[in-house]
Order: sequence, then C-alpha cells, then structure tokens
Amino acid sequence: MSQNHAKRLKGKRNQKNTFHATVESEVRVASAMLDPEAKKLYFFTDDMLVNQLRREGPRIEASFDTLCANDLAELSALFSKANGLFFSGMALGRKEDDDLRIACSQLLMNAANSFAAAVAVLRMGYVLQPGIILRSLLEAVSTSLHLLLNPKDLEAYENHTLQSPKTIAAAKKVLPPFGLLYGNYSDNFAHIGHLHKSITPIREYTERHEALNVNLSMLRIAAWLLYVTAELVFNELVECPRYWHPVEEGYAYAPSDNEKAWMQNFFQFVPEPL
Repeated sequence: MSQNHAKRLKGKRNQKNTFHATVESEVRVASAMLDPEAKKLYFFTDDMLVNQLRREGPRIEASFDTLCANDLAELSALFSKANGLFFSGMALGRKEDDDLRIACSQLLMNAANSFAAAVAVLRMGYVLQPGIILRSLLEAVSTSLHLLLNPKDLEAYENHTLQSPKTIAAAKKVLPPFGLLYGNYSDNFAHIGHLHKSITPIREYTERHEALNVNLSMLRIAAWLLYVTAELVFNELVECPRYWHPVEEGYAYAPSDNEKAWMQNFFQFVPEPL
C-alpha cells in the first residue's frame, strides 16, 4: 500500500468518525410553542430530562449543600442513630426468631430509605415531591407502632389486610402529635394542597424561601419520628434512652429537661405532649 493511499484511507476514517459525532450530538425538538404576544417561539428538546439530571442537577445540589449544610449535618446525625437501632433490631429479631421485631425492622429500614430519597429529591431542587415520599414514611412508622401495641395483628399485616386508618389510630395513642403531623402531610402533599397550586421551578437554591423551609421542617419531624419509634421498638438496645423509659405496664414517654432543650433547638418548638 502506497503512503498516499494510506493517508486517503485514514482521512476517510476520520470523516466517518466526525460524521457519527455530529449525528449523536444533534438534538431533536420534542415540541414547540408560539407566543404571538411576546413574538417568541419556544422549543422543547427531547433531552430536557437528561439535562436536568446531568447538567442542572449537580449545580442545584451544590447550592443546596452550601445553603443547608447545618441542616444536613443535624438530619444525618439523627438518621444515623435511628439506622443503628434498625439494623441492631433486625439482627436481634433474627437471632431470637422474633417475627414482630423482624417485621418492624423491615418497615423502618424502608422508611429510612424513603427519608433519604426525600432528602435527595429536595437537594435536586424539587420542593413538592419530598412530602409525597415522606407520607409513606409516616405509614411505615404508624404500622410499626400498631404492631408493637397489637402483636396479634402481625398475621393481618403479613397477609396485607391490615388497614392504614387502624394503624394511624394506634400511632396517635402512642404519640399524640402524630395525628397532626399526618394530617399536615396529607393536606399539603398527598392531596392537592398549597404547594400544588403554585409553580415550583427547579432551580439553584439562593435563599431559604418558604417552600425550602417547609420541607426542611418536615424532614426534621420525619427524622425525629424515625428515631423515637426506633427507641421504643428496640428500647432494650438503647443504653441511655432519650424518650422512652420502662414502667410497670410498658414504656412512658418522658424526655429529660436536657432532651427538651435539644428538641427546642432542633425543631424551634417542642412537640406536645411533654
């Protein structure tokens, strides 16, 4: 093969590669909208989701991490304590063939994953969706509390016949603030609420606006509920309980003055009852 012929072949290969690169970088228009009054034509390309995840997403997440660094640290600390109890409780349940403990551990581990998912979604700039996810966390918590109070319903739970309203009622008995919290989640997130009725653009966090503050408050409540439930279900695994203390017929909710002060700082209010 002559030197000139080899150069021509190499040039063709480069042209072919260039052609494919050009085709792959083309963007298709998925739809378009004409605004006659503004005299503008808007194009919606078919890579909008990809761009949201890969281009805008990292910038939005970085802005959240900067603005909400303290919130993340506090949520993570409580989240970690709760997860330690979930995993220890699962190990204990398997060791003792305790189906109730195993069921509660599974429920609460999945609830913890829902919590992490809600944080991740908020971190990406979505302010409506975290509350929708957290509502499932509340049902997992209420079901765990119900089973703890009513072990005989474990069979109904395993057969998928245990009704959510029944578990919510049990959770209210154990933690009276639960009903208010559950109603708030339902009104604002699960059903069409305040945030559904306003445009929630996906953008970088530059300030602690109302929607962000609402979500951070909900996350704090959810993290606290995870821990409080874990401490009750697996109380004997806690060396120094913060909320639940053994009494003659079970456990009493009795946070110390120091714990109430911590709650005041964590929530900016103290959940009733004290």
